[in-house]
Amino acid sequence: YEKDYYKACEEFREERRTLIRQLSAVPYLRIIDSEANFFLAEVLGRSSTKLTQRLLSDHHILIKDCSGKDGFDGRSYVRIAVRSRADNGRLTQAFMSW
Repeated sequence: YEKDYYKACEEFREERRTLIRQLSAVPYLRIIDSEANFFLAEVLGRSSTKLTQRLLSDHHILIKDCSGKDGFDGRSYVRIAVRSRADNGRLTQAFMSW
């Protein structure tokens, strides 16, 4: 299964790169890349709390509001998980609609 494992890892990395590239086009997000299955984004000029509430209520999409976490100094951050191409496309469209 080693070959399948490495293929799946590469497909995931490609999906993460695609999602980060798409979300980098959202003017109010500053993407902070990672090597994990999630990454942080700073929400510029808007409330991360309102953003997470709107994504959930209007689009049934859940992301993590990190604004209350220690170390963020009151700035608005969200944690976004990398998912399937279809889910990531829905997420990108939801961000663009706000």
